[in-house]
Amino acid sequence: MALPNDSILVTPGSGATVATHLINGKECQVILNADEFGHILGSRDTYWYNIPSQVHVASANTIHWDLFNADAALLVRVISIRQIPDIVTAVTGVAFSWKLARTTAVGTGGSALTALLADLSQTALDADITARSKPTGGATEGVILRNYTIHSEETNSGTIILASMGGLELIPQAIAPPNNEHGILLRQNQGLRCVQITNSAAGNTGWLIVFTVE
Repeated sequence: MALPNDSILVTPGSGATVATHLINGKECQVILNADEFGHILGSRDTYWYNIPSQVHVASANTIHWDLFNADAALLVRVISIRQIPDIVTAVTGVAFSWKLARTTAVGTGGSALTALLADLSQTALDADITARSKPTGGATEGVILRNYTIHSEETNSGTIILASMGGLELIPQAIAPPNNEHGILLRQNQGLRCVQITNSAAGNTGWLIVFTVE
């Protein structure tokens, strides 16, 4: 997309420069979209966690991952969570019940996850924003955001379709891009966790979690 080709001075008060662009022989004011916090859309640093396919656990209510914002000032906006069933590993699968919930405490134990950067020149993720797979403590459950079911049988037609589509999107469409840029906002001392409700070790699942920080 072309950049604005000109500008005009607006002089009430101290004055300011306003960008314009030539359209059909007339200079038109350039408008930029911003979110409710004043950030220009697309300007926030973007990160993601890639959680490779990990085995289900023969234990009910197993936490597979948690993400937590313990920073005193920064906001974490989760814009996509995709749960990706494994269709490579052969298993005699079953239907699994899952839930996505908010958390009120950071998870402990498990394996710490490293955030990937969408732009290698952007700021590294703040140390107070953390995530881990299969935490063994903490990650205290708050409000349940959604319940859902995914079959773990790799030959199940629904499982194959989900995998080919890049997984099941857990963020409601009404607040997720491209319809909305809001996502799930994690303020200070707020987090998310994904829980395997079903007691079974049949199958494997991975996740891709995309978020911004402001």
